[in-house]
Amino acid sequence: MTNGLGRGNGAAAASTRPEKLWNGDAIADRFWKFYREETSTRAITRLQFVEHIGYLLFLKLDHERAQRSARFAHPPVAPVGAWPDLALLSGDALHTGLTRLMDDLGDQSLTNRPDRQTASVVFRDAQPWDLDRMAELNKLIIEQIDPYQWLTVRQAELGRSFSRMLRDCRDDIDLKIETGQTLTPLPVLNAITKVLGVGPEDIVIDPACGTGTTLIAAYNAMLSANRQLAPSALAGADLDAQMCRLAMLNILLHTGRPFADPAPVQLADTLSRKSPVRRVDSAVVPTVAICNPPFKSNGVQPNATMRDDFWAYRGNFPTNFLQHLAITLPQGARAAVFVPDGVLSGGGAAATVRQNLLRNCDVHTLLRLPTGLFHRKGVKSNILFFTKSAPKPNGEPATRQLWVYDARTGNHHTDTGNPVTEADFDDFVAACLPEGGFTERTESESKRFRPYRVEELLADPKTSLLLMAHLTPELDDFGSPKEIAAEVADRLDEAAAHFRQVAEALPGQ
Repeated sequence: MTNGLGRGNGAAAASTRPEKLWNGDAIADRFWKFYREETSTRAITRLQFVEHIGYLLFLKLDHERAQRSARFAHPPVAPVGAWPDLALLSGDALHTGLTRLMDDLGDQSLTNRPDRQTASVVFRDAQPWDLDRMAELNKLIIEQIDPYQWLTVRQAELGRSFSRMLRDCRDDIDLKIETGQTLTPLPVLNAITKVLGVGPEDIVIDPACGTGTTLIAAYNAMLSANRQLAPSALAGADLDAQMCRLAMLNILLHTGRPFADPAPVQLADTLSRKSPVRRVDSAVVPTVAICNPPFKSNGVQPNATMRDDFWAYRGNFPTNFLQHLAITLPQGARAAVFVPDGVLSGGGAAATVRQNLLRNCDVHTLLRLPTGLFHRKGVKSNILFFTKSAPKPNGEPATRQLWVYDARTGNHHTDTGNPVTEADFDDFVAACLPEGGFTERTESESKRFRPYRVEELLADPKTSLLLMAHLTPELDDFGSPKEIAAEVADRLDEAAAHFRQVAEALPGQ
């Protein structure tokens, strides 16, 4: 028996623990034990290992669903017999067979196979481990995946195990600096879903979904109120094919949705589109958006040719995702968008977006997040909550007052030594959602929550939203020297990008 979970390594049937009793942490621990003891960790990164766990679970579950009794069976998405054939292969034959299977399922020409849309996201550009790692892959298949009935594992626990493994890959994900990927702590996302009032009737989108953690948090919030959710309840997009793959697997393993259904996640450049992200086959418009966009300034930025609906151009990615959502969401949609301090106080495009945001949306809450919240990131982060609205007939802005909650001052967290918990946001949620609703909000006894009238915000020429509550910043409120150095480097990168834009705009002579 392996970690008390099942029949691996020739365990006697009497010592077998039924799969339906497995829990997510134990599943993840067992896989990580295999990674440490049975694989070359120098040749296979943790993220590559988790990707392959996802591939293999997809194929095994696809096979198990096809083997159920006729009434409940699902036609396989993979070729018939793909999994049992794969489990018999080793060495060169395993490498060749898995490569062909990945190429087949990852084919993007889906004219004759609409049922392969989800699989095409999972297996797009997928590659097996190197040929000299096939003994390890074969052992992973025959000892850790094939002997078990994964359909009988409770869906919530199977999804929890995959999410946990993704969190354990934070170091590898942080290395994807060029795409600005980061992992958002679950307690923060749970607080967001509470303040936004996410429920089973909502359609939730994330236009920069990364590994899909925002969508999973929304799914859990919706599921707690209703066991049946619309197939189109979640939709996400990302520019990074690997992140789309991981987000898709994350959603599949949490929700148990049929693999032949249209894909809820798509590889797309959200900022080039003048409409909110939605599932490919769905005309349903979103009611909620949650987005933690990449905090970077380099890369292709929308211009007037791409987006003639934008309020401002040459902004950084967080600024542009903020205005993209404020412009494209339908009236009444609720949103929460992560932004760095620079988006709240910067001039140029950022200032223009802030002014228009206050006029065209009800920007009701700003949460100043604790420092050190994101792994190995020095950027100070905030969340802007707003409801898509419109200026009033008399020309007054849609925002009346912006309530600021300061969870930052004197509050430093790291994801390892001092991680945030649900309790860290209890006071914030209670302050935002008094029994009488938004209109009954009052300044908190902790002196962390206070309102600003929109008139005083717009009276500032820069419309700065870098706002405090009643607290005074403390000297130790800036994180470790390493985090400070990282933030300085990020600011220098952003300044260099702006200087390049200025240089390109200067005449040649």
